[in-house]
Amino acid sequence: MIFDTHTDILYNIVAKRLKGKRGIVEDYHIPEQLEGNITGGIWTYFTDVEHLLCDDFDKAIGYILEEVEQSPDVQIVKSQDDWADHKVNVILGLESLAPIQDLNHLKKIYDLGFRHAMLTWNEVNHFGCGAFADSDTGLTDLGCQAVKLMNELGMVVDVSHASIKTMTDILDVTTEPVIASHSNCYALRGHRRNLTDGQIRGIAETGGVIGVTAVPDFVHSDEYTIKAMVDHIDYIKKLVGSKYIALGFDFMNYLSEDGVNANLSDCGSAKEAQLIIDELMSRGYSSMEIDDITHINAKKVINRILKQ
Repeated sequence: MIFDTHTDILYNIVAKRLKGKRGIVEDYHIPEQLEGNITGGIWTYFTDVEHLLCDDFDKAIGYILEEVEQSPDVQIVKSQDDWADHKVNVILGLESLAPIQDLNHLKKIYDLGFRHAMLTWNEVNHFGCGAFADSDTGLTDLGCQAVKLMNELGMVVDVSHASIKTMTDILDVTTEPVIASHSNCYALRGHRRNLTDGQIRGIAETGGVIGVTAVPDFVHSDEYTIKAMVDHIDYIKKLVGSKYIALGFDFMNYLSEDGVNANLSDCGSAKEAQLIIDELMSRGYSSMEIDDITHINAKKVINRILKQ
């Protein structure tokens, strides 16, 4: 089994609904998820303002809820008691709070079933600074309040796209575990979206996890393979231990219509996700370690954050 801590399926739902398509989860995504034995994940709607598909944010959320709720194969997880066998267990998430106006709006999103959010994508917004900010001023006062509210409500705080200071501020403010849903190790690939040793330790100290990702540019400068991806798992294991590792593939094959299709050369979609288990086994990882990395660690952290 695999729990994927980052996939942009909700973004793809909105993109396809705007083109008049329906039944998107069942027709396009469930077959790949099941073939790859992906039994759950954090499905996000990419909401950076410059890349919004739909000017009407509420309409986009309506499309998402309609499509996901109508899928007989999906279980939306809102509380610790919602996990279901023989379903794809989905945490609904936002990749940036840019469209969220204030804390009341954030609470409304929670009430609609969302249990995850990144405060920023790569941009600067009214909550904080993203990884590509020209001037890194960290969390705003509203951002600090948002982290506290998310802790109180039981929402997963995700730092993958946060700037250095924003991430530091989040780690200082949070009273719950935080995750980096799709990030790798800066020591192996010096990309600003990857995590320094100090950041990896900081996330681990909260009790959170790092979702090692298959995004080629975060894996290696020119070797875009499962082997190179697992090198990052090896590194984190040596640094803080295997209990703080998860998988956040961020497959993009289904985004090709939107001009995005960056994948590993030997693992290009959810259908092939099990290949990572073969590589872990070849490196001597125990069955317990593999279970932890592929699904148990992420679920434990999410359950610790969610309310009953």
